[in-house]
Amino acid sequence: MRHLAVICGVLAVALTALPVHSQTGNPIVVENQQPGTGEWQIPTNGYQLADDYTNQIKGYASAVSVNTTESLSFLVTVTPVQTFTIAYYRMGWYGGLGGRLMLRTPVLTGVTQPGCPTVDAATMLIACNWTSSYTLAVPASWTSGIYLAVLSSAQGYQNYVPFVVRDDARPASLLYQQPVNTYQAYNNWGGTSLYTYSSNNGVRAYKVSFDRPYALDGSGDYFAWEMYTVQWLEQRGYDVTYSTDVDAEVNPGRLRSVKGVLVPGHSEYWTTGMYDAFSTARDAGVSLGFLGSDAIYWQARYEATGRVLVCYKTYEAPNPVDPIPASSPGLTTTLWQVDPVNRPEQGLIDIQSASQTGGTWDETVPYVVTNSANWVYAGSGFTDGSSVPGLVGYETDHRFTSLPVPASQPGTAVLLANSPYTNISGNDDYHNASIYQAPSGAWVFATGTQSWAWGLARTGYISAGIQQATANVLDRFVNGTSSVTPTPSVTPTPSVTSIPSVTPTLSVTLTPSVTPTLLMTARPSVTATSTASDTLTLTPTVTLTPTATVTPTVTATSSLLPERAH
Repeated sequence: MRHLAVICGVLAVALTALPVHSQTGNPIVVENQQPGTGEWQIPTNGYQLADDYTNQIKGYASAVSVNTTESLSFLVTVTPVQTFTIAYYRMGWYGGLGGRLMLRTPVLTGVTQPGCPTVDAATMLIACNWTSSYTLAVPASWTSGIYLAVLSSAQGYQNYVPFVVRDDARPASLLYQQPVNTYQAYNNWGGTSLYTYSSNNGVRAYKVSFDRPYALDGSGDYFAWEMYTVQWLEQRGYDVTYSTDVDAEVNPGRLRSVKGVLVPGHSEYWTTGMYDAFSTARDAGVSLGFLGSDAIYWQARYEATGRVLVCYKTYEAPNPVDPIPASSPGLTTTLWQVDPVNRPEQGLIDIQSASQTGGTWDETVPYVVTNSANWVYAGSGFTDGSSVPGLVGYETDHRFTSLPVPASQPGTAVLLANSPYTNISGNDDYHNASIYQAPSGAWVFATGTQSWAWGLARTGYISAGIQQATANVLDRFVNGTSSVTPTPSVTPTPSVTSIPSVTPTLSVTLTPSVTPTLLMTARPSVTATSTASDTLTLTPTVTLTPTATVTPTVTATSSLLPERAH
């Protein structure tokens, strides 16, 4: 599941006391010394967001990522016909401004592109066949990262097109994998997604195409959680390079060329190729950091050279038949943990998807520390029972005793949190975070919560202890040891952070034939169930309150959509 946010932008003060990584030759450090800007936050002054009815200006890229020095096409429609420009921004730290302007095109002649047909009625696949409006030749000087193309029309409308610039040849310590599959699974631009509640007439698609714009502001799911992870990583100067889900399938060897791979935010849809690539990397000694939750929930597969994502969800009503060859039942697009796949995600991650903490993304609950003597918490100031407000949810993971756990070196498999809550169905549940060291020497860390990133950089949620724990994990990935600040004193430094807490409003924008409805459903019932032995004993909670003052310097507005069902 996920939440979409339209962010007008925020600057604030982040709390941190962690040392900056300043490795010689680290391109992330060099890049973030360049002049930044906040103009990537749309709508900018004098503009408004394009909608998904009129499509005043919308677009998509010809690929989800591009290697440095290669080219990427941008396919844009404008209504009515008018001129437009594209401004390309790299996302990062940049002294707290959050982005850097890399290129602004001259004024371009726009066209109203043809409608996007349902090219396969049996699967409700909608795909556009637009002509290229502009081809970007990526300069060799552009640093790998998350990029946002800002489309601006002459009549004052704007929208995003996200993409990743890779640098496949550069050695790096960490690889960040953007979960574009999940972006596309929830994207209902044109009227269909992989979900009934956001598809025309309540009929979900079994295939969705990357050849179409993203709905709403066009940013996919980047602003909900990932933005904070990227800002924090680059502020700290970690030597990180960037890729996407599709790249893990196409070039699995890239995962084995780094010391650690990071899976941020909401990475729900995985292909067999992705799962295999991660398992192989772990077994080759590459550490894995699952910095969100609900990872590897649905199996999917690609068609059309990675431009179509397929997921029939045979375990979910109306229980369609996946026309996978009988010789390959393990490729059936269903839950990873059920027949005929039978490959629970816990076998890699050590925990797996449990439930939702509430009905909207801000309905989170406290993160409750256990096993605080573990090296992950060194220098954090946490003790058993320490509680960090608001960091568990929207979706959570925990360890299921009825499912196998991965092989680990003796004494290294530890649950780091046990956070009790009442889930969206009104049932008692709990959240776990975990760490283990594989026989290969690789570490696998899982936060079990999508909102972990908020503890790194989101105003009102920032926790010096969570920052320190994250630094300990990543330093262990990179150096084999943890970098510990003896006292987690809180020192304010500039940071781009997030939207303030707001009252969510439903704003479903589909094609005009759609009647917007809100449908909250529980996830499918599966055979894996928790037992009383899953629950750990908690000591009384202690609320940690930073002592520094957080003073926003720019206000923000947000339009929130309620959470979507699996």
